[in-house]
Amino acid sequence: MIKEREYLLSTDAFKTPKVLKNQEAIAMLLLRLILLDPGSDPLHPDMGVGIRQYRYAMGREEELKTRIREQMNQYLPCFPAGNVELEVTSDKLINIKITIDDVIYVYDSNEAPVPITLEDAKE
Repeated sequence: MIKEREYLLSTDAFKTPKVLKNQEAIAMLLLRLILLDPGSDPLHPDMGVGIRQYRYAMGREEELKTRIREQMNQYLPCFPAGNVELEVTSDKLINIKITIDDVIYVYDSNEAPVPITLEDAKE
């Protein structure tokens, strides 16, 4: 079962914890896993893709795709890591597209990940 809620370390105007639900929660979990450097969590030293390691490493796209799939299988087993795509932009940045249950999560190298539906992708 996919985790449907993710509690943030902040509160809203009513001093209750901010909660992300459904697709926003999944996007946040993926973002954290992609940005986390291995070794940052002493209880799970191998956890994290460590996207910064790939900043100047063009030609290592397959290695990055494999790392993302392995990390999702290990630390987010409730998500079927079916399709991971990398898109190299004209300014040599890599955007990551992960499809889960017909929803595409895009990690844009300049922005935070945004979930889009397949209908949005067709437009």
